[in-house]
Amino acid sequence: MGCLESIFGLIFGFIGLVLGLVGAVIAIVLVIVLAVVGLVVALVVGLVLGILFIALLPLLLPILLLIWIF
Repeated sequence: MGCLESIFGLIFGFIGLVLGLVGAVIAIVLVIVLAVVGLVVALVVGLVLGILFIALLPLLLPILLLIWIF
């Protein structure tokens, strides 16, 4: 009986090892994908806000000057 149990333990241990490795690979890929997506979103938002700021600067300049004077 001990031989059969050790074979089952070996099989289930190998299955657990494979599942753990697959989970680790999925986690690493998810982290990389989310980092790239976050970087792209940050770049796009920064670009849009920068363009908006440059476009609205002539309108904001008198208001900023008034605030700075008073």
